[in-house]
Amino acid sequence: MKIKIAALKLFFWFYGSTTFVLFLIIFFLILHKNNYSVETTAVFFQDVVVTILTSPLFYIIATIPYLIFLLIKSIFSDYKRNKIKGFLKGSLFKIVIPVAAFFIGNLVLQSYRLSEVLDYTWDTTVENNSTRVNNNYSIDKKQRGIHVFNLSGNTEDLEQLKTNNFEWITLTPFINQGRYNKPSLRLISDDSYTNLLKHYKAIKEECDKYGIKIMLKPHIWLQKTGNGKWRSDIKMETEQEWNTWFENYNQIILKYAKLAEDLQLEQFCIGTELETTVYEKPNKWKTLIKKVKATYKGKLTYAANWDNEYKEVPFWDELDYIGIQAYFPISAKNDPTLLELENHWRKHAEAIALVSSKFNKPILFTELGYKSIRGTSKKPWEWNGINTLYSKISKGEQLLCYQAFFNTIWKEPWFHGIHIWEWQSRGASSGNNTNFTIEGKPSLNLIAKYFKVHKQ
Repeated sequence: MKIKIAALKLFFWFYGSTTFVLFLIIFFLILHKNNYSVETTAVFFQDVVVTILTSPLFYIIATIPYLIFLLIKSIFSDYKRNKIKGFLKGSLFKIVIPVAAFFIGNLVLQSYRLSEVLDYTWDTTVENNSTRVNNNYSIDKKQRGIHVFNLSGNTEDLEQLKTNNFEWITLTPFINQGRYNKPSLRLISDDSYTNLLKHYKAIKEECDKYGIKIMLKPHIWLQKTGNGKWRSDIKMETEQEWNTWFENYNQIILKYAKLAEDLQLEQFCIGTELETTVYEKPNKWKTLIKKVKATYKGKLTYAANWDNEYKEVPFWDELDYIGIQAYFPISAKNDPTLLELENHWRKHAEAIALVSSKFNKPILFTELGYKSIRGTSKKPWEWNGINTLYSKISKGEQLLCYQAFFNTIWKEPWFHGIHIWEWQSRGASSGNNTNFTIEGKPSLNLIAKYFKVHKQ
């Protein structure tokens, strides 16, 4: 019994120590990579901790040091029993063979994942080598944007974006909410606002050097996503909770609207994929819009889901753009042809055009993105899961999806621009991944080509 208690104590000591060290590393990474103050880092760190602790993967990772300890202890026991012979045998069967098998298996897997043959010639003639954006937006009113993350202190990314004819970036501050059915939004204190203002002011100043415009687009991040619930499912259980939720959301959005006005950001998105709240409480949304307009004088939109919400939003006439999170399925099979993708887009275009005509408002794709993975055209909205560890990387299908978009939707007169998902600052430049990112992938060059062209 004493041995079991001692072993349990040892396990929890390793577990606690590992958790502490991991959180310490994460804290300093947030502090260093984003150039935040300690106070701002502490605010973000609280949210990160909650998110990490709700992930099953974290608890698996935290056991690794303990398992390594047990492995070393086992080999040491082999040595005590049979000296060098025991040590060599234990090391061979417990370390060398398993590690070799892992690396060989990984090499075979990576060889398969990178087996796509894509014949693409990079065209550098489409790049913008001047010091500022070409400002094609002033000519054709099409926004050429992309969601950018981890930008602070790394302005080399703005140079790359300018070179590839991006004229807008989208910044997405996350609003933390505990559960989908509780009004537990994290409010913005005056101190937090001051830190946020400083953070975004630095980005705005760098963007102004290149002539890059900014859309501020807050997202709610649910910390508890059980039963497949996400921000589109947010729904309160009582009228009092609804009132509290909207009071909290108003406080946050009006703070961000003030920030956007103070910094003269060119565009503000009042919400992202909050479908159920829009259906349930349209009048509260209209009241919020009036308050935002009293604070912020720039362009306004709302980012509605692609599947049905964008057709039903009751306050489009109060905004400047009909915003769509445009993850429309454009194929029903793997390895689609360009023509098949275009035909799917044309069907979606018919429905989108009707909504644009109904409200007499231009369409803005507040998000559109494709993973570089086989099958991305079938369910573009799906995030990377465990399957991406063994799925085939397909920069070609990602490229075809963007080509189909530019061959169809981009040409429509009611279409006023796109904010692509996504660009990860300090991201892997090789592009050998299944992520939405376009860095180092042919899609980046294709987008640069079409962003360069404008209607005369």
